[in-house]
Amino acid sequence: MVRYLALDLPPPVRDLRIKEDLGAQIRQRELFRLRAKLGPEVAPAVFQPAFEDEESLLCAVFVAPGENHLIFRDEIAPTKKWDEWYRAYRIQNLGRAADIESVEISETEVVYHWCYSFANLYESGIHYSGRQNWTGSIYSSTWNHMLSNKPEIPILLRGGYKEMEPEVFYGDRDAAEEYAKKL
Repeated sequence: MVRYLALDLPPPVRDLRIKEDLGAQIRQRELFRLRAKLGPEVAPAVFQPAFEDEESLLCAVFVAPGENHLIFRDEIAPTKKWDEWYRAYRIQNLGRAADIESVEISETEVVYHWCYSFANLYESGIHYSGRQNWTGSIYSSTWNHMLSNKPEIPILLRGGYKEMEPEVFYGDRDAAEEYAKKL
């Protein structure tokens, strides 16, 4: 069941958030298309909030040297109108409704380019960048799949996380994009 907040964002605010979110997706896609393919080839254990809608769960991880591309079936925005508009904008501008979050991985750290969950509540989902120690685990803590290497207290208080069991493929961001367009 989709859960929406009682109030919607005013259209100018909603549209600005959509534009910023799409900009982060486009910057991330271009960064991973251009970066040198160096580093370990590892698949993380991925956890999502236990209460997250079935339609936005992780379905695949693409592994390439020094990077992972996590593909979520969709993003369910916190308000009905925002969700409808944002999905339409993603399909129009990215050719897909699915969400892809890409992370850079070295032997010691993970770098979250425009997908770091720093200081986010589930409904906020602001696109930060950051780096953390590589632990082998990634936690999604917002509706738009902002990530970190540890569980966050607000999610733990709302029922915790569940470990996902995605299909794992070998491939780069372009391969992830093609897969996501078929969902």
